[in-house]
Amino acid sequence: MGKVVGGIFLMVGLLIASAGGYCFWSAQDLLKNCLRSPGKVVELRKPPANRYYTPIVQFETNDHRIITAACKIGSNPPTHKVADSVTVLYRAMSPEDICLDEPLELWFLTCLFGGIGLIFVIVGGTILIYSTRRALQVTGRRI
Repeated sequence: MGKVVGGIFLMVGLLIASAGGYCFWSAQDLLKNCLRSPGKVVELRKPPANRYYTPIVQFETNDHRIITAACKIGSNPPTHKVADSVTVLYRAMSPEDICLDEPLELWFLTCLFGGIGLIFVIVGGTILIYSTRRALQVTGRRI
């Protein structure tokens, strides 16, 4: 029974950690290939069913288009106030898909998935090792 539970924890942990690895790769790719632009927070949006304030940012692209877009991460209390200056990261092909040049925006999902995945891997590995050692002791085999 312990081997099954340990194996499940280990597999789930590896899947979650893989999601964290993808988020890390995605953030690295964005930093390497993005364009930067100064922007300004023009609104803090809080949908009725949500408890988090999402900054709405306005900025000018390199080809002089004015873009207004929502950030991907919201918070409560809000991390910004209306009229705050921010640095916007965007891709030339999709300037509405923005990310702020801030650690919370760039690394939150990487840390979340990576941390939870690591905990599951450690718990699953520990259960597997403990149950294997116990089974060997019960059968009288040398470890």
